[in-house]
Amino acid sequence: MALTLSHPGVYIQEVPSGVRTIAGVSTSVAAFLGAAPRGPVNKAVRIFSFSDYERAFGGLSDDSELGYAVRQFFMNGGTDAWVVRVVKEASPAQRTLRSATAVDVLTVTALDPGVSGNSIQVRVDHATAVPSSTFNIQFIRASDGRAESYTNVSMNAKDARYLLGLTQGVSQLVKLERPLSQGALDALPAGTSVSGTLGDVQTLLDATHTDFRVAVNGLDPVGVSIALPADISGGTPTQRLTSLSAAIQAKVRAQATGRPALANFTAARNGNTIVLTSGTGGESASVRVLPGARNNAAGVLLLGSLAGGIETDGAAIIRPAPTPDSATLTSDAFGATDLDALPDATHTSLRITLDGLGPDLVGLGDAVAAGGSPAAKLEDVAARLQAAVRALRPGTPAYRDFTARAQGSNLVLASGTRGQGSTIAVAAAPANDLAGSLHLLAGAVASPPPVDAVLEGGTETAYGPDDVYAAFIGNRAQRQGLYALEDADLFNLLCLPAITHSGVLADAVSYCEERRAFMIVDAPPTAVDPATMVAVATGTALPKSDHAAVYYPWMHVSDPLKNGKPRLAPPCGTVAGLYARIDGNRGVWKAPAGTDANLTGVVSLAATLTDGENGSLNPLGVNCLRTFPVYGAVSWGARTLRGADQLTSEYKYVPVRRLALYLEESLYRGTQWVVFEPNDEPLWAQIRLNIGAFMNTLFRQGAFQGSSPREAYLVKCDRETTTQDDINRGVVNILVGFAPLKPAEFVVISIQQLAGQIQA
Repeated sequence: MALTLSHPGVYIQEVPSGVRTIAGVSTSVAAFLGAAPRGPVNKAVRIFSFSDYERAFGGLSDDSELGYAVRQFFMNGGTDAWVVRVVKEASPAQRTLRSATAVDVLTVTALDPGVSGNSIQVRVDHATAVPSSTFNIQFIRASDGRAESYTNVSMNAKDARYLLGLTQGVSQLVKLERPLSQGALDALPAGTSVSGTLGDVQTLLDATHTDFRVAVNGLDPVGVSIALPADISGGTPTQRLTSLSAAIQAKVRAQATGRPALANFTAARNGNTIVLTSGTGGESASVRVLPGARNNAAGVLLLGSLAGGIETDGAAIIRPAPTPDSATLTSDAFGATDLDALPDATHTSLRITLDGLGPDLVGLGDAVAAGGSPAAKLEDVAARLQAAVRALRPGTPAYRDFTARAQGSNLVLASGTRGQGSTIAVAAAPANDLAGSLHLLAGAVASPPPVDAVLEGGTETAYGPDDVYAAFIGNRAQRQGLYALEDADLFNLLCLPAITHSGVLADAVSYCEERRAFMIVDAPPTAVDPATMVAVATGTALPKSDHAAVYYPWMHVSDPLKNGKPRLAPPCGTVAGLYARIDGNRGVWKAPAGTDANLTGVVSLAATLTDGENGSLNPLGVNCLRTFPVYGAVSWGARTLRGADQLTSEYKYVPVRRLALYLEESLYRGTQWVVFEPNDEPLWAQIRLNIGAFMNTLFRQGAFQGSSPREAYLVKCDRETTTQDDINRGVVNILVGFAPLKPAEFVVISIQQLAGQIQA
């Protein structure tokens, strides 16, 4: 931009240099397609190690070559890959969780289609900071032990801890849906906050305990300041509690400003408690009591979950019920006088076994059950029994979370664990037995063995020989099969392990030509000898493209699933890793063959070739894998599928084609800035400068033939390449030429005897 010169002095301006550095793209990002034990279907997933593959796709599987190919890729030097899982058809596993009122409230669906989702276990409990309204949920995949836990969550969509909001786009195991209509949500009850049991509020409240705040239905909290003694008037504790409740209601409503949740808010006495109720119902209905900024009274009034109150949201009734079940033991019914004199000195103990641990002797002492009614006495015995059992093994969940409760005229004992393995048993104590008197022996009923709550219904059908084309060459618009790689920004090498279907190979190579990538083709497994491979190479089974290369024969690799026993595997993954290693060590212009192109992890080759057999395949463009003394298994060929001598292709060799692809992709990405620039000599000069700098860097790295840049490459962009007619049509033409290095495929050494010379 031109400077505005207004006063005498020195002005500074920055002038662009025109240098736009072109960065070379990666040359060895591999893409793999095939069957896997689990993982997303028809979705490209990027991985950087075999551990990533194991986490995303389940690792090796005896009936799939994909895992072995990916493993060999990383073993041989690969560092970056995309993987697409392919199946014929698959459906995800599901489970619908129900509330305590038997209403379907949460549908859990496995993220990955197929049978792997059937191993995902769901666990729900209500042991939260607000146990009357929130819950904890956990998803555990049994196949690899991966677990996700979401604690203190709510089914209220406006809550910050709304479960579906927390899991969406985050969970790697499941996706969740709430199968409830808006009408059902609107019909949910009002939220409540119930205080603990209170004494006389006249003794609880004073000048330093007068304030608290109330948040209703997620609205901003409103302050409540109790005026003493006016707000607790009355001659009895009951009257004073009633007066206080009315004052709280009036103070909250006074701040409603047209908001129904506050305008219809109620506060009422219920026995010796205060019940605060939101003015409207629905999924967002809630009442939260918060401490006052000063002179906090919430604690002394036992209001709020932190102070011992019970806060129940409207959405609490649509949270999932605890699952799976705990093992329980329900006593026979107690009579009205059964606990009048128990426990006593001769009835103090019982033995209990939880989850196979024990039996442990439990002592309740000899104090008679406290309480003025049979129900109160039963509750006292339950509380004493629960405390005694929990104290036995506080570090063991079955004991630590053990519960004993009165249910009508029965005593219900429950193990602290849930699901499979949760058990409970009670036996008589060797002395001073109390179990029989508590009706926990004869007449007691044990629950059926609990089972884990797992997702169900996941199915998948693997592709067979007749399904290969449809599975791998799917619908491009829906990005299925090979076209799932549309989501991959860049890949250079394509591997379809063990796929030799001619139609699939033809379409895959065509896609590679479109994406400026190179395909590594496996020889057919039926080519068990060189003669058969010659027939394959001279036929129509393989695409005659310079964007692909075929390797023969297959190889044996160690199989971790069978204690290292050799397994026959296709070579594409190993060769792709070799490409990556050579690219990193020597450059993409170096042929991935020779004595330094050793194949890591290869135990042996399926066929041991002689020089003559190699000589029958090499002129046809078949790259042979050989075994040599000292060097072991190596790649001994570097021709494309247009590398047959009779085709006389200029892209006969793999490194020449891959170098050209590297240049094309790098220049395509590095010259995007040219679009819409003024099409004249200044632009052409910048283009020559930037592309020339890029090519010169490659020349100095040894990528081209020639002893000088003039011999090695050419960059031309001027009036000769871009005519006035081109300019009028908005076209700029850039000519980039390079002198590729060809591999020394045949080394000829001539040896001659020197005849004796007679000196004159």
